[in-house]
Amino acid sequence: MNPGGLVNKTFDYAEIHRIREAIVGELQRQNLKTIMVAGPHDDAGATFLVSVLGYNTARFSTMRVLLVDLNMRRPQLHLSFGLDIGKGFSAVASGLLPWREALRDTTLKGLQIMTAGRVDTDLSPFLTRSLLDTLIREMKEEFDLILFDTSPLLVQNRNNVDPALLSLVSDMVILVVQDKRTTRAELANAIAAVPEGCNKIRGVVYNHQF
Repeated sequence: MNPGGLVNKTFDYAEIHRIREAIVGELQRQNLKTIMVAGPHDDAGATFLVSVLGYNTARFSTMRVLLVDLNMRRPQLHLSFGLDIGKGFSAVASGLLPWREALRDTTLKGLQIMTAGRVDTDLSPFLTRSLLDTLIREMKEEFDLILFDTSPLLVQNRNNVDPALLSLVSDMVILVVQDKRTTRAELANAIAAVPEGCNKIRGVVYNHQF
């Protein structure tokens, strides 16, 4: 369960330390805990940021960190840590598994992951605000920082947790844009897709890692 090569090479970059100090520092000052990370489109780098920011925070602080993969369309967070997709959020959402039993350990004591899990049935009837409210409230009781990896804001899929809905129950939203890929129009549309965008979006990370 070692972190993937890219995470292992980049979690200690100065840029990641600066992002952690800015984002996590603001959360702690306001006694908040949850961050939704999303891009306008596929491959913007949301999963990469969730992975390295979570690993960096757990490695260089005493915070208990949870990473949750809610990108049911293209789940990849588990790959960053050499895990199989196993039973994850899909089983929790459909009532087949208590959320604590869906948590996966990593090599860092303070870092756990909930994978997306396999999607074999239509999840849309289960993906309600009530589910998210309850899940997040209980997670906040046990973790100091919770990072949500989500599907793109501008791509629709029935089995995904709606990023717009997730933004309403998250404390903070971070957008990730991709160098030489994300257009100004896509960024503007992504910002517009976040309800209460001016209050919830606390930063845009410009990703040129790939």
